[in-house]
Amino acid sequence: MKKERKGKIVVGLAVLTALCISAKFPVPVQTVHAEEAQLPAETNTSFSKARDLEFGVSMAGRLSENDSRRYYKFSLGQASRLDIGFKRSQGFGNAKIKIFDATQTEIYSASENYEESFSLDAIYLTGGDYYLLVDEERNITFSFIVNMDPAGESFTETQDSNNDMASGASVVSLKQKYKGVLAQNDDIDYYKFQVPAAGRITLNLTNSANDSARYVVYDDSLNPVYTNTISRESKTSQPVSVKSGDYYLAVAKYDVNKGTGSYTFSIDYTKKNTSAPKIKSVKNTSSGTISVKWSHVNGADGYELWYSTKSNFKSSVTKKETEASVTSTDCYGLSRNKKYYTRIRAYSEINGIREYGKWSSRKSVVIKR
Repeated sequence: MKKERKGKIVVGLAVLTALCISAKFPVPVQTVHAEEAQLPAETNTSFSKARDLEFGVSMAGRLSENDSRRYYKFSLGQASRLDIGFKRSQGFGNAKIKIFDATQTEIYSASENYEESFSLDAIYLTGGDYYLLVDEERNITFSFIVNMDPAGESFTETQDSNNDMASGASVVSLKQKYKGVLAQNDDIDYYKFQVPAAGRITLNLTNSANDSARYVVYDDSLNPVYTNTISRESKTSQPVSVKSGDYYLAVAKYDVNKGTGSYTFSIDYTKKNTSAPKIKSVKNTSSGTISVKWSHVNGADGYELWYSTKSNFKSSVTKKETEASVTSTDCYGLSRNKKYYTRIRAYSEINGIREYGKWSSRKSVVIKR
């Protein structure tokens, strides 16, 4: 009886197998990866249950269609650079990696059909508490490593304490070097400085961010005095004439959707020199021509030369301007056997207004040829 029953079971199984094959029923196959067997039960499926992220340590997990999110939390004491590398059991799937700030507001998102191994571009964040989300609706295992490097800002910025507005500007001194960072959650930085007397400031700026940056100098009433743009991985030294008083420097992303990274700057200063240039020589060098040479004046934006047949310069005056780098010029079309008097002064332009220095002593020459 037992043999007969056993024979019927064997026959029944054979028939069922034949039916499955003939009907082409799918045969479920479950692949278990070595990583899965080592993973503990995962509970980090929400912000409130986020797992602590350890920098420089491999973090592993698994996802499925019905369980597609893993949350991790971490803290930064100052603005820092994050470099993130991922590895998955399957490639070419739409993986989403997002970062949220302490208020659970999304500040970074990357979503692509990545291969099994991939790295994200450098991510800059201010100091504060954050969450990292890994999201992919497939049956996969994954691992990732986050490396963190403090950016070394001169003024520590966090989500709660920063220089994102003029009212919270970081106070800087002239002729000192500073470093700042534009981050995913930091689009602009303000700095405040004081100019002791009218003169010229020179902004020495190096942009190491991954896109162009914009910089603006404001006066104490936040009226723009100077605006310019510096491209990525570039340097600039821009002179700006200013009056005495308090000023602001703002450094910002040219495009708020990109342009993260560090920058350095210093503000040099040269006091306006009101001293008069000294005319070194006035010579009749050729027919109807005189050549005038004078001394350089520090801080000048240019020079204004007057020449006339009248020693008091009340009439018959011709004026000629040169740039600050020029300390000689030729004057043409002068009358033979006439005596010409010359004098010169330096000028500076501050906020579009020209200010002149003192006149030099006059010097004369007779046109003999």
